[in-house]
Amino acid sequence: MRAPLLILAGVVATLLTVPAGAQEKINLLNKDKAEESAKKIKALQKERITALKDAAEQIAALFKSGRTTADEVYEARLMALRAELDAAEKGPERVALYKSMVDVLKEYETWAVAQHQAARATAATALKVKARRLESEIHLEQAKVQADKESK
Repeated sequence: MRAPLLILAGVVATLLTVPAGAQEKINLLNKDKAEESAKKIKALQKERITALKDAAEQIAALFKSGRTTADEVYEARLMALRAELDAAEKGPERVALYKSMVDVLKEYETWAVAQHQAARATAATALKVKARRLESEIHLEQAKVQADKESK
């Protein structure tokens, strides 16, 4: 009676270990693919950031020569900051980027209010910029809390 039980135990053990080895190979392949994808994402993010920063610089130069609006300059700067936020991995880095975004939006808001007072823009434009600034300040505070959690 013991012999069939031993044989059965041996067969079960063999069956359990074979899929585990195959599963490990699958896990390694998936891990390699995930690492490869992560590297590709990082490279694409860097390329996007560079393109948006270059675009922001060119738009700022166009503004200085009177060929575009300040609105476009601010939007380009904000797009570049958002791309950097998308790529940021660490809490302190995100906090610094949100601070930069709030600073840009404060400038943008001042410009929008001045444009409204000069009857060159509507109050709605200034209010939309204010709402965006407030949203960024909320994200900044949330990023600070998250960074504090990460550091503990």
